[in-house]
Amino acid sequence: MENLREALEKLKLASTDSPTDRTETSLDCLLTALAQNNTEASRKMQEMGVLPLLPTLLSPQSSCTPKVANIIAEMAKNEFMRNPCVEAGLIPPLVQLLSSTDQEVLLQTGRALGNICYDSRK
Repeated sequence: MENLREALEKLKLASTDSPTDRTETSLDCLLTALAQNNTEASRKMQEMGVLPLLPTLLSPQSSCTPKVANIIAEMAKNEFMRNPCVEAGLIPPLVQLLSSTDQEVLLQTGRALGNICYDSRK
């Protein structure tokens, strides 16, 4: 979990400027943490304030976009993460990505939106 903390700190710094290799590395670390223990990693990411950083990384022109959408999809597998994803303003940038021609962006965006909306009564 220490790697996760370090990756989150780098991501906070990276979200203030344009995405870099450091951003890609941080996103890879988050995906690895989610793959190892999705519930714990999601909780930790929420506690450390990662959700509000993600909308700025969901740019149609960014190479990071598929990874960011994948992270959102993985986090939203947990019911307790769905409302925080909505509250963080992730839906509008995800919906905008549905007009992308990049198949990986479309796949991960569809997964993210589907997981956020799954079993929702709103």
